[in-house]
Amino acid sequence: MKASNITAIVKNRAEKTISVQNETKGDFTAIVLAGSRGDCPVASVFGEQYKALVPICGKPMISRVVEALADSRSVKKVIIVFDCETSLYSTCPEFHADNTEIEISVVSCGTSICDSVRKAIDSTKTEWPYLVTTADHALLTSEIVDRFCDGASYNCDLAVGLVEKKYLDAQHPNSKRTYLPFKETKLSGANLFAFVNPNAESALSFWKTIEKQRKKPWKLFAAFGWKNVVGLVMKRFTVDEAFMRASGTLGVQVKAVRLPNAEAAIDVDSPKDYAQVSEILQSRSLAI
Repeated sequence: MKASNITAIVKNRAEKTISVQNETKGDFTAIVLAGSRGDCPVASVFGEQYKALVPICGKPMISRVVEALADSRSVKKVIIVFDCETSLYSTCPEFHADNTEIEISVVSCGTSICDSVRKAIDSTKTEWPYLVTTADHALLTSEIVDRFCDGASYNCDLAVGLVEKKYLDAQHPNSKRTYLPFKETKLSGANLFAFVNPNAESALSFWKTIEKQRKKPWKLFAAFGWKNVVGLVMKRFTVDEAFMRASGTLGVQVKAVRLPNAEAAIDVDSPKDYAQVSEILQSRSLAI
């Protein structure tokens, strides 16, 4: 075999190795929103100041979220947005850099969810794309993370994770969620957002004006224009049509990533949610 051919083979193998390593490392920088927003019924039950640090089935909620992110093939780095770094490391010493296989950093909270996301992005500047989730997403798994990131990785600037009502009805019929009604289905939020490229930053300012309405579908749709309110009432828009209209309002390409995992839509907003999530986690442990 000619030396030139051997060199080409070695080079090709090296390139494949680098490609595999990069694929394994993941592309997304994950932002975990863990700050407190006033009195929290879940935190108060446990005498905790921060809901993110409340233990659930033997682990702080935020530990479960970070584990899911670190175990995924999509995430290369984690940024935790939190009010008190000392309390975080005291409760979760495993987050120290010398104890983790993935880079974890902490930034202070902003004055709103939108401001917190912007601060996290500004702390890295060039670590696109970003995956945003919350510390109370205790049922998050690496499989859910990867499925969402795969769906968000192309043909959009901004992606939103959603779960159809039929999956919740089938798997967890007693779960009370907020749904957005569309022509062909009803969808619940999954607390998963992807800011795929810098174009998505322009959506943050708009998000700031509506973030307090995220649990109120009517007011949420009103922010996109009254025609959309009528469309919501009459169920005139399919999911794709609605997100196309949202893209026009925001000036960025917004995509709905539908997840077949009912548990992607269940977070810990109340003591009742806490009981349900605890039961699901216990069932998972028994199934292993």
